[in-house]
Amino acid sequence: MKKIFLIIIIFLTSGCSYDMHILTPLPAPESGVELSQAPLDTPLPEQAATSNLWKEVRDPRFGFGVALPCWWQVNPIPSEGIDGVITVKNYDEAYFNAHSTKGFWEWPNGTLKIDFFITEGIDPAKSNADAYIALVDPTTIGLSLSNSQQTGIHTATVLVLSNLVNRNDPDTKIFLYRLAPDKLLGVAPTPQNIIDTPDFQVILSSIVLSSDEQITLPAITPAPALIDSTCTR
Repeated sequence: MKKIFLIIIIFLTSGCSYDMHILTPLPAPESGVELSQAPLDTPLPEQAATSNLWKEVRDPRFGFGVALPCWWQVNPIPSEGIDGVITVKNYDEAYFNAHSTKGFWEWPNGTLKIDFFITEGIDPAKSNADAYIALVDPTTIGLSLSNSQQTGIHTATVLVLSNLVNRNDPDTKIFLYRLAPDKLLGVAPTPQNIIDTPDFQVILSSIVLSSDEQITLPAITPAPALIDSTCTR
């Protein structure tokens, strides 16, 4: 089942809409604070205004968290079962259907989706890359490249995977973190061309791997909203 689950995460995407996850936004500082009077750990007024465009999303079951633009939709991990995935996206079903004629085979311009998936029961003695590859079907997925990348306070293992069933498909890049000795947190962005966007890079840099780590809300303005963004007002 794990092999099937991982293949679906990597090579299939969906235009379904999801309910919002319970959020824990950080309180904004009081307005009108002069720079000379602001404590060192208090955001400046313009930084506070930017932070209000972002929200914290934490998974209570596995403990990891991430910062997202406040209007993004979130489908949380079920409270029970093996493995799991949080799907976050900057669109809803109505927007996707109105701007795509081929479903998830044709992503409307500007639509972004990220799957944060948990893989349990891996071999603690193996590297992130080896542990992940051991779980997939070697006849359908191949490893083209593996390297490390610093993302915020953590280092990700970056895998470039190839589709061995349809070799005309472009390679897929995913990001892996060791969540626990026997658990991996994977990040799979769709479409792949969002990887170099500022939004994805700051989301990736905001990832924390335990409930003890504080999520830092980005100090940049996210890309304009495609759907309702009343949270910014």
